[in-house]
Amino acid sequence: MRRIIGVSLIGLGAFLVTAGVLVRFYAAPMLIGAPTDIYQVSRLQAENATYLDASTVTVRTGATVTATATVRGDVKAARDGTAVWDSATVLQDLDRGYTVEIQNARYAFDRRTGRLKNCCEAAVQGDKNVNMSGVGLFWPVEASKKDVEVFDNSTRRSWPAVFDGEERVDGLLTYRFVQRIPETKVAGELPALPAALFGRPEGDPAVEVDRHYRVDATYWIDVRTGAPVDQRRHIVSTLRPKEGPGSLVVADLDLRLTPDSRKALRAKSDDGAGKIGLLKAVVPLTAAGAGLVAVAAGLALTLAGGRRTSRRGTRRAAS
Repeated sequence: MRRIIGVSLIGLGAFLVTAGVLVRFYAAPMLIGAPTDIYQVSRLQAENATYLDASTVTVRTGATVTATATVRGDVKAARDGTAVWDSATVLQDLDRGYTVEIQNARYAFDRRTGRLKNCCEAAVQGDKNVNMSGVGLFWPVEASKKDVEVFDNSTRRSWPAVFDGEERVDGLLTYRFVQRIPETKVAGELPALPAALFGRPEGDPAVEVDRHYRVDATYWIDVRTGAPVDQRRHIVSTLRPKEGPGSLVVADLDLRLTPDSRKALRAKSDDGAGKIGLLKAVVPLTAAGAGLVAVAAGLALTLAGGRRTSRRGTRRAAS
């Protein structure tokens, strides 16, 4: 009987050890990644901001501008390790009840690496011909100190976010990345503006303009999950005449994540870190440990049973 129990324990132990290895090296990489059913609202706020009020063609200064970003996962569009997220960002001067701008984008990306894909109707402001590259809203799960190419919707291309050191955010260890987008002309036609806005005499013809855009952005990435837990974006948008001198700053926004949004992102990242820990450490180590104990117990019972059988055989031969 002991031998039977011992063999059974050895078989169970081998199964548990194998299961632990499979969870760690096969299941974990398959399961750890961006969710497909996400719903998330984050807010950034800029104090003492400048923007162009298009309704009155007036440049407002000293304003408080809030950027509310809503992200929803398109579960039906997700497939083969690809997640699809729809994002809408509304910039508003809530004090004046004025909407400065609405930005829309649809991202398709690898659930683990975050790499953007040009599929699944991915688009920026409804334009599906944009060639999206780098990472977008979701960063690689495996956080590292390597520079990352981050896609920018306004310039419609990716720019490097350079590793800039380690920093604790609310006690959490993060990797800090800095992205600097130099002044870049943005595609798109804009309406002609009054000449007086560019310091030209009253009565001069309306001025045809191009929009130029630059950004200094900082991202703080949780080293456990690769998730952004804080960010800051200083955006400057300038209109320049297509012909002749002059310029007009129509947006100067130093946007920072609000404390409530930072707290929510931290909570979500903590939850993700717990799940990653279960899949990469707790479950594999528990299964493997229990399996080794079972194998050891099984061997002990089997060997003990074998010795007893051997002793009985020796006694019978002597008698």
